[in-house]
Amino acid sequence: MNNVKEWVTRQIVGKPVQAPSQKPAPPQNQRQVQFRQNAQQGTKRSGLKLYPLGGFEQVGRNCFVIEVDGDLYIIDLGLQFPDEDMLGIDYLIPDLSSLRGRENRIKAILFTHGHLDHIGAVQHLLPQLHFPPCYGTKLTMAFVKKRLEEERLTGKARLNVVAFGQKIQLGKVSVEFLRVTHSIPDSAAVAVHTPYGTILHTGDFKFDLTPMNEPPADFQRLSELGQKGVLAIIADSTNATKPGNSKSEREIGDTIRSLIQDAEGRVIISTFSSLLNRIQQVIDHAKDFNRKVYLSGRSMETNVEIAQNLGYIKAPRGLIRKAGPGMEKLPDNEVVIITTGSQGEEMAGLARMGLGTHRHIAVKKGDTVILSSNPILGNERAVAKVINNLNLKGAVVKTNQELALHTTGHGYQNDILLMHRLVRARHIIPEHGEPHMRAAHAELATRIGYPENQVHLLTNGEILEFEGNGAARRSKQKIPFRDVIIDGRGSAGEGQRVLTDRKIMSNAGALVVLFKVYAESKRLVSDPDVISRGLIYGSEQTEISGDILQISRKTYEEELARGVTDRKEFKRAVTGALYRYFDRKLDREPMVIPLFVEV
Repeated sequence: MNNVKEWVTRQIVGKPVQAPSQKPAPPQNQRQVQFRQNAQQGTKRSGLKLYPLGGFEQVGRNCFVIEVDGDLYIIDLGLQFPDEDMLGIDYLIPDLSSLRGRENRIKAILFTHGHLDHIGAVQHLLPQLHFPPCYGTKLTMAFVKKRLEEERLTGKARLNVVAFGQKIQLGKVSVEFLRVTHSIPDSAAVAVHTPYGTILHTGDFKFDLTPMNEPPADFQRLSELGQKGVLAIIADSTNATKPGNSKSEREIGDTIRSLIQDAEGRVIISTFSSLLNRIQQVIDHAKDFNRKVYLSGRSMETNVEIAQNLGYIKAPRGLIRKAGPGMEKLPDNEVVIITTGSQGEEMAGLARMGLGTHRHIAVKKGDTVILSSNPILGNERAVAKVINNLNLKGAVVKTNQELALHTTGHGYQNDILLMHRLVRARHIIPEHGEPHMRAAHAELATRIGYPENQVHLLTNGEILEFEGNGAARRSKQKIPFRDVIIDGRGSAGEGQRVLTDRKIMSNAGALVVLFKVYAESKRLVSDPDVISRGLIYGSEQTEISGDILQISRKTYEEELARGVTDRKEFKRAVTGALYRYFDRKLDREPMVIPLFVEV
């Protein structure tokens, strides 16, 4: 397969077209107001602008805007899973506050594929954007609809399914979806044909010449676009640091088949619930070896049900079942279990099996557990913990470190180079990735002859403006960009203070000092009450509590003697005194909360 790709790359020639090359920003709150005013007043409305609102400094939270004469076309509304230090946060979503007041200019939201880092924010952002029309391929829009159903928003949404190769007219532009291969069916690159030139957004892609259960990428149409001329390509950078070609999904299927064939007991396979092509392979292998398939995990059950209803997963009636009572009646050598939890998530199926807390499945000696995934950066310890627990239960655990059990959905360097040789865009915008990934992508572009002024390493909020001759330059104006966090059922655009407080409490606990004072004189009624959590060990209790009480009372009385009456001044003084004490005495930095009750 790699030789074929290399041959195709050698045959596709064509050099990129040369293009001519190209005050301090005000504070962020001023910039935000200024940007909205300029946008609403139509400042520099004519022309073509491209700007990311997520996905250009991280993996996830993908959102890209194409602005044509003031009309807006948004590609993807994805979420980003939190870093380890974002305690309690469910995920982050793009900051679209800069579009406020221009909702009527949004002509379409275009979805490249059904992964959560591309569609996961729809239920939060569609209402904010006043429900503009949405377009995507069949499976993608089914997943979008499912996200909206959970919040009872489908009645307000305008969802449209587009076939591959079909052109749709949306205002001044026409849009077409081109088939690419990824790790989920119906993945698409999106070509937006504007009066100023064609913009191609690749979405997430790799070139798999032997994909499972779907055709390969549309090489012909990509090449046709390249021959006609593409002004700019926004291209996946996730694996731009990795040489060669990504593996085919078929190679993974062969390994899994061998493990199922050789297993004498149950086979438990953990993978992403969106890897429908891999799930189909497992189902096919289970059928071949006369095993029933049991699904464990809400997202696994939901995604397989949607895929079955649309024909993306095929299985004889009765082969696929939900994990539940009675499944233990089947002989172990007739059971395959597909479960969530490949990233070590505490509440997912695999982790609960390892802990012995799963309602229906108890791991035992003779089970073969297959982790058909790679740990995402930051999840390594959680995954190792699950593996250890499974081993302690007697299971044989197989991972991608020893066998070919997982392949990426993102192209390696040769895949990226092949995309650029096919499309031959005038400008390259590396997207989808952390800075070092996009920098590696930019280096690849220069390796095939692109000058620096045609490769644009944008950051979230930076605007690329196109001139009449096809040249591009960064705008002096930048869209303010902030973290918007989703925590439970609430969201916030200013969540950093909450996260900082949680970090402090997680490191050294919290201390509440309650002062009871007379309303008139402000004198203390009695000694302060001290309440601590996660701060003081049992052996320290008497000494430390006594010190805290003494310091708090003394500091308060000293401030009162100085004539201080403002509650904020009292809090500041008490907090400072206690911080100095904790630093000197305990080398800890707890959260200190002084409270006042007047009587």
